[in-house]
Amino acid sequence: MIKSTLLRNTGVTGIVLYLLVLAEIHLYFVYTPTPEGTPPPNTVLIRILLDLFICAGLIGFFSQFKYIVAQLHPDHIRIGDFLFSCGLAFAIVSLIADAIQSGSIWIANNKPVNPTWVGYGAEGALLIYGPINRLLNTIILFTGSTLIIKTNLFPKWTAVLGYIFAVYNLAFVPTIFFMTTPLDFYSVNGWNIPIAAGLFFLWILIISVFLIGKKTAGPHALI
Repeated sequence: MIKSTLLRNTGVTGIVLYLLVLAEIHLYFVYTPTPEGTPPPNTVLIRILLDLFICAGLIGFFSQFKYIVAQLHPDHIRIGDFLFSCGLAFAIVSLIADAIQSGSIWIANNKPVNPTWVGYGAEGALLIYGPINRLLNTIILFTGSTLIIKTNLFPKWTAVLGYIFAVYNLAFVPTIFFMTTPLDFYSVNGWNIPIAAGLFFLWILIISVFLIGKKTAGPHALI
């Protein structure tokens, strides 16, 4: 058996992550622009601050999820280990992108800056927020869905949904060859990114709801 507190804490972590992501995405579209049309520096820094907590939460979520897999399905612990490693990598590279964006704000001083535009400080972070994160999201979603199929941790439809979301993310890895125009859908920093992030964290939210709804569990008991 596995303690209900672990299931509940993991589920709560996933739900909080989703809410933080919604708040962060909101700040990319709703703000009072500067006369130059760029977001206020404090708005950018608030987005980065939220992302710091999201990255920390991801590390906690995937480490707890790995332990759940180890307790319920030790024969599939290698998949759990790989899933945790990919989640950790996603959090780490996102933190690097946050550091680059923060630096662009500080070095700009009083000049207009938008860390999502080339020429305004985004150059170093675009590859991370775009193709790198899309690739890592693809691997996490595919691995997590495969784990669900093999272990019956959650209903099969959650795995199917994860595969669909994985295909969506994979489709945007080749944006590395396309322009850096935020207003374009298929570009390295286009508006495909908040959709992809939303779908990824929606999948985490769904499995988190299943986790938080269980008091105790033995093997194959989370359905």
